[in-house]
Amino acid sequence: MSEALHARSVPLEYGPDALQFDGSPTVLFDRPGLTLVGWGTAALVRAAEAPAALRVIPCDDTVGRAGSGVVALGALPFVDAMDGYLVIPRFTMGISRDAEGITRRWATAVGPTDAALPGTDELFDAVIWQYGATPEVTDEPMVGALSSSMSSVAYGDMVAAAVSVMRESGATLRKVVLSRPITVELDGPLPLSAVLRRLRAGEPNCTIFSMPVPDGTFFGASPELLVARHGDKVSCHPLAGTVPRGDTARADADAQRGLARSAKSRQEHGYVVDEIATTLGTYCDELSVPDEPSMVAFRSVAHLGTRIEGHLRTPVGVLELLERLHPTPAVGGTPRAEALDFIARHEADRRDYWAGPVGWVAADGDGEWMIGIRSARLDADGATVTLRAGAGVVADSDPEAEAAETNVKLSTVLEAVVPGASVQLR
Repeated sequence: MSEALHARSVPLEYGPDALQFDGSPTVLFDRPGLTLVGWGTAALVRAAEAPAALRVIPCDDTVGRAGSGVVALGALPFVDAMDGYLVIPRFTMGISRDAEGITRRWATAVGPTDAALPGTDELFDAVIWQYGATPEVTDEPMVGALSSSMSSVAYGDMVAAAVSVMRESGATLRKVVLSRPITVELDGPLPLSAVLRRLRAGEPNCTIFSMPVPDGTFFGASPELLVARHGDKVSCHPLAGTVPRGDTARADADAQRGLARSAKSRQEHGYVVDEIATTLGTYCDELSVPDEPSMVAFRSVAHLGTRIEGHLRTPVGVLELLERLHPTPAVGGTPRAEALDFIARHEADRRDYWAGPVGWVAADGDGEWMIGIRSARLDADGATVTLRAGAGVVADSDPEAEAAETNVKLSTVLEAVVPGASVQLR
């Protein structure tokens, strides 16, 4: 970051819904309770250098809420995440909703120190300028072609190979998360703003995100919190162990009951919880780890989840915690090095940003980072979308069941991209 910057955050009395913009913002992070949507780029910084870059930007912040002030947002790659880049937006709108249901809005401007920053009225006008009436999309693109470098059958073969390794005498690999991609070529440009609204409508409890990456935009609806830090409080909410939702109330209850009792899924989930708890334990005086996982249900699937919370012994920034935790066994495997080696040798191609961290960090080290699953990359041509989904594999995994699980997960995002297109996965 070569240019000296300064910043201002001011409260807004009212404003539009965050996803009703006419075009796509530079960055979007939208979870229940907090939305950050930014336009333009004041600076582009490496993740490893972001805390230092943020701290040297003086900010007049009269809002004083999580996400106000100067923040950097972005998607980081699955491999070498801290070498990825984050955006400090020129202009950010924030919306927070507290436990009492009170909504607060603000705007942050970041600019060169030799230029005056806009005042409250100017910032409000800038917010409104980005919005109009709810955009109507009348000409949605259709799927021109759907292809994959790894079919469901080939994916099942890869799972079988992993199971075979884990069942060998003296094997040390206990879990590996294996993924497969699909590429969708559309017959016209994709209106990403409409896709993001469909994702939020379909998955209201997920974090909707849209972040710039080289040669495109990485977007999705993440269900999984990798790590959040607010003051001395740190939290993670890993998900591992999955079952498709049933078509009826009874079928759904039976499916979730089966997941809760599944020895295979509980083992898979336990690997994740144990590793996260061990890592956070080195930083925390207090760490709460429930003895039993809970059921976390989304539109198409349900997961086993465990909310882990602790209080930090000494100030540690969220990005340092992220660097230690990622990739957890929820998206990599255990032991980590062996699982990542298996992934590199067997998956069809590189994951790039799939299952990498997605989120934001503030100057004081606070921030929130989700795992970039239920996601896709829209290429710079605006009409090519690459999706990826994975499943956790342990020694008791069934290859056909794991392949079917990836189809269910792919369908969630594909339906938002082109409604009705998921039938082509079958």
